[in-house]
Amino acid sequence: MRILRVIAIIIFTFIGGYQVFAQTEDKVHLDQADSLIMVKLNGKELRKVVGNVVFRQKGTVLYCDSAYQDVVANALETFGHVRIVQGDSVTITGNKGYYDGNTKQAKMRGNVVLVDKTMTLYTEQLDYDMNASLAYYFGGGRIIDGDNILTSQKGYYDTRTKLFSFKEVVKLVNPQYTLDSDTLQYSSTSKIAYFKGPTDITGKTGNKLFTTDGQYNTISQSSNFTARTTIDYDKYTLTGDSVYYDKQNEYGLARRNVVLFAKEDSTIVEGDIARYNGTTGISKVYGNAVMKNIVSGDTLYLTADTLVSVDDTVNRTRRLFAYHHVKIFKSDLQGKCDSLLYNFTDSTIYFFRDPVLWSTGNQMLADSIHIQMANNKLDKMFLKTNAFVISEDTLLNYNQLKGRSMTAYFNKDSKMDRVFVDGNAESLYFALGEGDTLLMGMNKMECAKMLIRFTENKVSTIRAITAPDAVFIPPHEIEEPARRLKGFAWRKEERPVRADVLVRNKEE
Repeated sequence: MRILRVIAIIIFTFIGGYQVFAQTEDKVHLDQADSLIMVKLNGKELRKVVGNVVFRQKGTVLYCDSAYQDVVANALETFGHVRIVQGDSVTITGNKGYYDGNTKQAKMRGNVVLVDKTMTLYTEQLDYDMNASLAYYFGGGRIIDGDNILTSQKGYYDTRTKLFSFKEVVKLVNPQYTLDSDTLQYSSTSKIAYFKGPTDITGKTGNKLFTTDGQYNTISQSSNFTARTTIDYDKYTLTGDSVYYDKQNEYGLARRNVVLFAKEDSTIVEGDIARYNGTTGISKVYGNAVMKNIVSGDTLYLTADTLVSVDDTVNRTRRLFAYHHVKIFKSDLQGKCDSLLYNFTDSTIYFFRDPVLWSTGNQMLADSIHIQMANNKLDKMFLKTNAFVISEDTLLNYNQLKGRSMTAYFNKDSKMDRVFVDGNAESLYFALGEGDTLLMGMNKMECAKMLIRFTENKVSTIRAITAPDAVFIPPHEIEEPARRLKGFAWRKEERPVRADVLVRNKEE
């Protein structure tokens, strides 16, 4: 058999003439074949080689079962077990191929497989530019690179940079997630996926992400999205103009127009920047931070410099901390303070450092205040230390309650029903007549403990639980200093409206 191959090459050489001996490195060399004959097809003289065929051009070797070689055009048409080996890394196999030795363009058709070290590409149609080291497939392709499986209708692969470019119905499947996109680039060296256009990522736990621009590291599972992005978790949805997320460390950072939605209690938190730590269960939002808690058609708005949400998965609790320049607004409650704690588990809100609250016509002050909500409405309010309640009547008089501490109870309409004053209780109420248009006098009482009942936000009874010191002063005997209890402060101008909470004061 070896002799036949040698004879075939000698015959081929004489038939080809001097041109064979004058081959340069740009010519495709026939290294071996079991048989060789000259044929004429479409007016061209071609060499037909059959059996264990091997061609070579510079660092590229081509194997096949049979081939037609156009010596003049420096081109090949190959058949059966076609294999192209370029250098020491890239191998392409297929059923049929065409190779232009001048342009170094290869076309492979049928069961095409491109192997580049640890990466394997499967397709039915592939064109390969050896000058540019660029492979292009169309009509669908599948790439396997370690744990990553990528499919698309079209794709390019640069064998030098190891960079894939995918287009049309792109899918990246990994044991941890699935990525769907219209356009995607993937580096088989860095294992980083870059995407442009609408992209969906679904994690194995069901978490979903939507974006239009960004990159994802399939090894570190960290991602950086530079366009409007939404991440949908089991309990939360996070949206921002740019989002960074490190899955291994469960750390997320969102910037600009951030929206964090808590599904369990219909709470929305907005701000300029949000940070999320899944390990600690702590979310932090700052920069024009606003919380909206929506229940039964009513919304509690809360704004502060910084909002911190803490999830305790062990005790199944969630708390929100608000720091500095805190304001709240609800249809039946408004207020402000320096810092606040909202316990979602028992619907309790704690106000600290110079808190002041308003409910309908009542203003409430104390060193610290906390309220209990029931069915998203005011239920109880606890005023601790230097408690002071003020309301304004139709004649612009100020009815006042004062004591060491107070507990206020509200009815189903969030109106004040009764107030219990515990310690150093003082009350000052103006009696009105003739349809609340005439001042009848002023009631002033002091005792250790006191219970005040209200009807339609007006005092109906005041009962001293211990021996009182009480006096009724007729209108003509009321002097201006006596109209105010010590510590009186009417702060109506500070009462927030809805716009104060939704549009932050940048100068605060």
